[in-house]
Parts: sequence; C-alpha cells; structure tokens
Amino acid sequence: MQIPESLAERLKKLGLDKSIYEQRSRKCILSKQQLDLEKVPWYEHAYYSDENFDAERTNVQSTSYRHYYVFDPVSLVPCLALDPKKDDSILDMCAAPGTKTYIISFLTDNEARIVANDINRLRIRRLIANINKFHISAEVTAASGRKLKGNYNKILLDVPCSGEGMINKHKKMFESWSERRIKVLSKKQKKLIKRAFELLDNNGTLVYSTCTFAPEENEEVIDFLLKKFKNAKLEKIEIPNLNFTNGLKEWNGKEYNKEVKKCIRIYPHHNSTGGFFVAKIRKG
Repeated sequence: MQIPESLAERLKKLGLDKSIYEQRSRKCILSKQQLDLEKVPWYEHAYYSDENFDAERTNVQSTSYRHYYVFDPVSLVPCLALDPKKDDSILDMCAAPGTKTYIISFLTDNEARIVANDINRLRIRRLIANINKFHISAEVTAASGRKLKGNYNKILLDVPCSGEGMINKHKKMFESWSERRIKVLSKKQKKLIKRAFELLDNNGTLVYSTCTFAPEENEEVIDFLLKKFKNAKLEKIEIPNLNFTNGLKEWNGKEYNKEVKKCIRIYPHHNSTGGFFVAKIRKG
C-alpha cells in the first residue's frame, strides 16, 4: 500500500494509523419495511447489506433487491443531523451523485421541497439518473454553489474534499492527494459555506460535511464561518448509538473557536464506515 508520506504523518498527528486504509467500510440500504438483515444502530430503517443480499442483488433472475440504493451508512449522519421534515425547503448544495438527496427524500417520505444542485456536468448525469431511478421528487440545478439564489430553511453542504476518509477508494485518493490540494479545497469550501449561510433563512439549519480528516477542510472552515457571521451558532449533534470524537480545537499551532468541539469526527474504526466530519449550524 503506497500511501503519501505526508498523509501518513498527518494521520499520526490525528492519532490514526495508515492501516485504516486496509479496512473496508460496510454498506447499507434503507427500507420502511422490516427486512431480515442486521440493522444499522443509528437509524431504525437502515440495514447492513450482507453476502446473501449482494448475491441476490446481482442475480440476473432476481428483482428482490434491485430497487435499493446501496451506500456507506456514514452518509446517513449529515442527513440525520439536518433533521429534514416534510414541510421544509431544502437545498442539497453539492448533491451529485445523489446519495444524500436520496436519503433526505427517504427521511421526508419524498414530500419535502428539495433542490439538488451540482456544478459538475458529468456527475449531474449520475444525479439525474438516480433521481429518476428512485423516483425522487427533487428539482435539479446545475450551477456554481457560490452563485446560487433563493431561500431555504435547511441546507446540506457536503462539499468536494480531499477524500481522506474514503477507505474503499483510497488508491484513487492517493493519486490526487497533496497538501497543496487541501489548501486549494479549503479556500473553495470557505466560499461555499459563506454562500450557503447567506441563502439560509433566519433560524434555519445548515449542515456542513466532508469525507476527509484534514482540519483545514473541516474545523478551519467552521472557524471561518463563525468569525464571518456573528449570528452563526454551532449546535451539538445528537445521534444515539453513533460512535465519534469531538472536533479539534487546534491544528499545527492554529487555534480554532472553542465551539468547534460540537462538530463530530467519525473515523473508520468507530463504526466500520468511511471517515466523516459533520457540523450543524443554526442561523439566528
């Protein structure tokens, strides 16, 4: 396993070992009907897929499980933190390929007003394909997140990131990973979160998430928002049975707003999932 040396050093500072990339995250599906599968501990309608499920799903003659969307159960976390309701107006700001749009639709019985946006034309094709396949009631837009208009009482900003937590796709991640890229992404993420907060209604909820461990893309972005907007308030994320650690208060000598401890970091060993960072912000 050829991991970039700088990445290995950064992981060590975080208390992680490069062996995390030898793991595989589990996959899950959502169903309102009871299934004969192991349940995901932090959401009652989520079930882990297993070998029998996978075999049934790939069986040419079978149609039993083909209509299920299979994903890493950690993707549930930002959507559960957002707590979407049927009467909400929701923006999934960087939505492609549509996993979290699908989850939000499931959580609201496909009745909320959902706008699914992405700037990447190729990824939007996958987003539209998934929306059509799973009959999701959502409006698709193709615009830069920084140029979006409108008002929403709930926004999910799952930003493009360096992907350090994508343990199932680590080889691809290693090829593009660099500390320089982290800095470039951090600048883009700060612009996106600024615009997201501007689009948010008063007393609305913004959930920011990444699938990376890099503090520059996580706590530093939240620290930026708290400095930029005095009415941005971090809220504690409470999801029963989910294992995680709190946000970092400093990194490489740079101290962040003490409120970032309310953010959560999910490492692969916590729940046998990919890595994730989630922050919940209230505008008020």
